[in-house]
Amino acid sequence: MKVSELFDPAIKGKKSGTERHHLFPKNYLKKMNITEIRDTNQIANYALVEWSDNIEISDSSPEEYLPQYIDRFSLDELKDMYYWHALSDGWENMAYEKFLKTRRNGMAKVIRDGFQKLCDLSDQ
Repeated sequence: MKVSELFDPAIKGKKSGTERHHLFPKNYLKKMNITEIRDTNQIANYALVEWSDNIEISDSSPEEYLPQYIDRFSLDELKDMYYWHALSDGWENMAYEKFLKTRRNGMAKVIRDGFQKLCDLSDQ
């Protein structure tokens, strides 16, 4: 589903259509002795997912859960999603700190690119 559909106020359900998901789940990080809330709840560690996917992923590592979700999309769709979600190739195999740093840089690029597009600076 599209995010706009999941946030449609006309559609009511007992459970929210989307949930904040830790790309590196908290209990998975706990196994690696990463337990501080400021470390586990980094904005770069969040993504919106459908609640049923979030439940299914549970505490799995990204390298465990990602392959079953990648199969849902074409290569072009994945390329676009990786860009817009600031995910680099192989993120699921990165050490957590490297992942955070890489994703923060990607997030900054997406914001900069969006700002340039809004200001029409990309043509100058």
